[in-house]
Amino acid sequence: MKLPARKLILADAVNIFRSCFPDAPDPSTSALQQHWLDYSAAKKQLKKARSEKQSLSRQIGDAKKNGQNTEALVNAMQAASAHYNQISEILSTTGNKILELFASEESRLIGEDSATDDMNTQRYKGTTTKATNLNIACCENTAHDDWNRYITGHPAASVYHRFEWRQLIQNTFGHDCHYLTARNTANDLVGVLPMVRLKSRLFGDYMVSMPYFNYGGALADSAAIEQQLMQEAGILADRLGTHHIEFRDDIARDDYPARTEKVCMILDLPESTESLWQQFTPKLRAQIKRPQRENPAIKVGTEDLLDEFYYVFSRNMRDLGTPVYSKRFFQNILRSFPDQSRIITLSLDKRPVSAAFLMGHQAMLEIPWASTLRDVNRLSMNMLLYWEVLKFAIESGYHRFDFGRSTRDAGTYRFKRQWGAQPRQLCWHYWMQENESLPALNPDN
Repeated sequence: MKLPARKLILADAVNIFRSCFPDAPDPSTSALQQHWLDYSAAKKQLKKARSEKQSLSRQIGDAKKNGQNTEALVNAMQAASAHYNQISEILSTTGNKILELFASEESRLIGEDSATDDMNTQRYKGTTTKATNLNIACCENTAHDDWNRYITGHPAASVYHRFEWRQLIQNTFGHDCHYLTARNTANDLVGVLPMVRLKSRLFGDYMVSMPYFNYGGALADSAAIEQQLMQEAGILADRLGTHHIEFRDDIARDDYPARTEKVCMILDLPESTESLWQQFTPKLRAQIKRPQRENPAIKVGTEDLLDEFYYVFSRNMRDLGTPVYSKRFFQNILRSFPDQSRIITLSLDKRPVSAAFLMGHQAMLEIPWASTLRDVNRLSMNMLLYWEVLKFAIESGYHRFDFGRSTRDAGTYRFKRQWGAQPRQLCWHYWMQENESLPALNPDN
């Protein structure tokens, strides 16, 4: 049995529990009902506490503009923040108890561990760090090493959480970056949240964590600290006058509206390329063999292949009618991440016709960009490109491959499924100004 997503369980825990486990013992059902009552009450209290904080934040801002004394308001904000953190901790703890009951009952039935996504089971490193007495602030460039040490040690981090992106994005696009840190009373780093502010006459003024990629939301020692980082980000956005914040998460969060149309397609890699080849269907193997008959030149490199990659990438984007990033963007990535970035190209008669840009982090290799020239599509060069990429991933010691995001059942989704990739839900959460609807910035509109 595959359990529903965390967000769905916590939206209607009792009814879902009865549906999944109609024969569950009475003690488990009774415990679940009590936790659900506690969870529902805490959720209502948290909503009220959040509104109180937002109201105080606006009052403080107005008072400062009018030159009024803000001491009483600041004291009230501190008390409101402490109250909010306390309820947030209760909500997180109670929610985890509900999920533990689901996992325990599932294990009882199937005799094995919970079906919870293994990429999230160690998200918080087994820590119980609480969101109390935290100092949350925008960090300076001097925090580079401290930030990256935290990212390196966090099991849920992606390469897009690394600090290098701050300077890279500022230098390439000129965007302001706001990187928030959470520190405990011992001044230890216990959470981070990178954000980039985007201003456009067409799309407005908003922040994203992180733009251009699929991941980049809050990371911390506990869910409560992540929630507080996001709350402080909302206060910052309100002060800056931005329209909304988009948090690009791969977990569901209870207190933020979200878009869930997209999934990332993840393939668990075997120990050898031979084993992977045997996993493929005969049809897929035939599609890979077809372009091999053309004897393309296959190269793996870094900045030495940038011109070849960009030749393919820019022409393919032009043919698709899609705006293209500058070559400088990719050059800056290669120079900022020499150990994590690679390019693979395929050429026919010394002309590059298919190319991939790869980013690696810990056990995962990702393909943010891949392109094949339209005039060689009949040769299935893109199939050979992906096979070479997967071979490189296994030979380089990666254990998972991320094909990137897709809409369920779309053409790209089906393309990735044929390689054996499984969908992993993306949850892009939003902080918004009051009375605003979810933004809908996508290629369709």
